[in-house]
Amino acid sequence: MNRSFKIGLTGGIASGKTIVANLFSNLGIEIIDADAIAHSITSKQGSAYNKIVKHFGEGILRDDKKLDRKKLRTMIFNNSELKRDLEQIIHPEVYAIINQKINASQESYQIIVIPLLIETGYQNFVDRVLVIDCSMETQLARLINRDDETMKNARKIIANQIERNERLKFADDIIENEKKTPINVLKNKVLQLHETYLELSEKSLI
Repeated sequence: MNRSFKIGLTGGIASGKTIVANLFSNLGIEIIDADAIAHSITSKQGSAYNKIVKHFGEGILRDDKKLDRKKLRTMIFNNSELKRDLEQIIHPEVYAIINQKINASQESYQIIVIPLLIETGYQNFVDRVLVIDCSMETQLARLINRDDETMKNARKIIANQIERNERLKFADDIIENEKKTPINVLKNKVLQLHETYLELSEKSLI
């Protein structure tokens, strides 16, 4: 069995997970991105597409028959039962693909980006948890600017995730990424963690 050292990277929506993952990628580290996998399996050719359309109806499709992701997101954030239904379709397939990628890896360590790492209990399957953290004010500003969300919707999206302080309880490592955090500060923090993770991965093989 593969013993690659696994770092679970998580954080609230719009905390900057992608930026940090890209910085690790620039160092040659393998990134496994749960959101990218979920996007792939819910595309028109994806394995979960027909299941989602069957369950939620063709009203969630755009004119080109692709999923209207914003409409679907709004729908599930207003209905916890539908949210659970969607997760039961997507999550098992996403985690199966993540596990395949982990087992196929030859790298010293991997960064596994999972926004709902704590919510789904996947922290028990990684060796270390890295939380990208920022204030709710920063999250709201980014959601409104980046995704063109209303303040009401942005607050609802954040409320559907685990509470910030609760997430931080699971953290082995934390990177703070506020609105005014310079990219060089992030780069230096990632470089420090990279050295730490290389050391830990070597020790895990002994």
